[in-house]
Amino acid sequence: MGSPKLHEVEPRENVGRETIARYQAQFRGAAFECLALLEDETLDRVYCDYQDDFVTRLNVEGNYVYNFFQVKTKGKLNYQWSVNDVLGVRKGAKTCEPAKIADSYVGKLLIHTIRFENSCGNVVFLTNVHLNDDLEGVRDAIKDDSDNKYYKLLLENFNEALCPEAPIEDQGIIERIKKLQLKSNVSYLDPHGDKFFSEARETIYQYSEIDLQRSECEEILNSLISLVERKSFGKLLEEIGESDLDDIAGVSLSEMLNILSISKAAYQSLKDSGDSQAIKNASIIHRLMSKAGASERMIEFVSDCKVRWDIWFRDKRHTIPEFDLNFILEEIEKNAAEWVKLGESLPLLQSRINIVLSALDTEDLSATLNRELLLGAVFSFLVRGNA
Repeated sequence: MGSPKLHEVEPRENVGRETIARYQAQFRGAAFECLALLEDETLDRVYCDYQDDFVTRLNVEGNYVYNFFQVKTKGKLNYQWSVNDVLGVRKGAKTCEPAKIADSYVGKLLIHTIRFENSCGNVVFLTNVHLNDDLEGVRDAIKDDSDNKYYKLLLENFNEALCPEAPIEDQGIIERIKKLQLKSNVSYLDPHGDKFFSEARETIYQYSEIDLQRSECEEILNSLISLVERKSFGKLLEEIGESDLDDIAGVSLSEMLNILSISKAAYQSLKDSGDSQAIKNASIIHRLMSKAGASERMIEFVSDCKVRWDIWFRDKRHTIPEFDLNFILEEIEKNAAEWVKLGESLPLLQSRINIVLSALDTEDLSATLNRELLLGAVFSFLVRGNA
């Protein structure tokens, strides 16, 4: 009798591993969408594995709008989704079965446009591979109303497939189908590739100007994926309120700030002051102050000083003589740049603030400026990226 090793015998199945890979793709899709919380002010939450693979909630002028996402991946990257795969309509068919449309990926997405009515924004099919020519034709027809036989079949069978008891008029059907988006070749969804980490790192930099090393990026993104996974598997109550759902299944900006180690209080202070780049500026201040060994309390204090300086500058720049103002700005910028260059220690920063203060040789400036405002001026300069 032989004694083969474990790897030498072909397994009966690999369904378990394939299921895990598909879950990982779903988690990656939701995690990548969570990064948009850092920039999009209308996006206020991402729900994981509730109503669909994930759902984003937008606050549009006080009204909630939901976008629904289904993530479908294939291990073979040369695979092309067909109309039958996605819509339940056979190639070349002149008729179709409404029940198959209802049970298709597209049908399960479009039902949201009926159930959520005006609260439904877009319904999105996300995949790591391509669409075949027929399915691309459907995508084009939805976008630009071009002639396409499969799109026509979807229009004609929409009511019987999705709402037979309460039919919708033709224009209403068209409006609902136009909410459907088919997004293919989304490389970061591939659970076996490394595009997720490289693209997410670039996205984090774009939104927050945090330039991460590869190890830092992987640590942050693994934390984000773990958060999405916990939110996906969190036990939901049979009857659940909005706040409980937000907490159990939703990812918020506050949780994203925590993962990126950005001070929530500093961010909120900047945002409340009307800073249009509150995320970026809070992350820069946090990074610079953390390198200097500052506490969270000190980081919040510096952020508040920056807010006070910005207010002071807007108020005084037209009343203080231009000659005096330009000289003090030069002094601030020179000392800010030197502080960064010479090692970013807190005692050095304090010393340089005192140097700037002593340089105020006009009564008007010394009477209106103090060390807190000058500290804020230093960081106002630094977050503009000039040092």
